[in-house]
Amino acid sequence: MKKRRLLSWAGLALCVAYLLFTAWLVHGAQSDADPKGTYILMALPITLQSAALDAIGAGSLLYGKPWSTAYAVLVPPTLLLLYAAGWLIERSARGR
Repeated sequence: MKKRRLLSWAGLALCVAYLLFTAWLVHGAQSDADPKGTYILMALPITLQSAALDAIGAGSLLYGKPWSTAYAVLVPPTLLLLYAAGWLIERSARGR
């Protein structure tokens, strides 16, 4: 009987890479004195997710909300999708 692995290393790697990239951009935004630069650096990690919300007509949900709210709403589903993508990559690489 084969033992099933519950942990996806590829999924974890994708999540950690996204979190490190996000932390790097947020840190850069906090140290930038230019308001436009701060906005761009804060928006980059959640741009695709915001676009997806706009595509389904839910983009106004985050309008006027602070960055912390946008990140709290958009990052957890992103991490779930990245983990699932890593799990699928591992599963297809094993030939199942």
